[in-house]
Amino acid sequence: MSKNKKDRVSMDITPKEIAALIKASRITEQEIQHWHEDFLNHCPSGRLDKQAFIEYYKKLYPREETNKSIEHIFHMIDVNNDGTVDFHELLIVIVLIDHLNDLESRLSFVFDIWDDSEDEHINQKELENMISAMYDRAGITDRKGDQHPKKRAKEIIAKLDISGDKKLSKEEFIIGCKNDPVIRNLFAPDT
Repeated sequence: MSKNKKDRVSMDITPKEIAALIKASRITEQEIQHWHEDFLNHCPSGRLDKQAFIEYYKKLYPREETNKSIEHIFHMIDVNNDGTVDFHELLIVIVLIDHLNDLESRLSFVFDIWDDSEDEHINQKELENMISAMYDRAGITDRKGDQHPKKRAKEIIAKLDISGDKKLSKEEFIIGCKNDPVIRNLFAPDT
């Protein structure tokens, strides 16, 4: 393994890290230890590249997301942009998916995943991509007419855009989804 500190991957999770994770989530120490052991069994190097992350994620959540959605999650948690994720970055996903039960937290997470420009707004193109991924996840193949992602994105922005800037802030997105069951079901099913 490289002697360069930046290239090294810690294979251990410290008591301090465990305490911080417990405090920040509803996950238990036993769950953290279990996830850590499973991660190292699956990935002895301590790092997952994008393809390995997609495979591992599908193992953890077999029916959850499409590859495109998982790629968005990968890029969101690869905070140092090195093209890999370590256990600490992976644990962010586990905590978010398994322990974000309230609607607002889930919608906030969805918004953050799809804000590709990272400008804290979702524009029409980002919303089209989000809708396409949600259709993929739900197995919706009829995307003509009113169901076309571009048309749906335009309608949703027109309905939820309070400020009139033709894009959605996180607040507009969350409030709009909470107040419209059809839109909410598209972006946060099972809530």
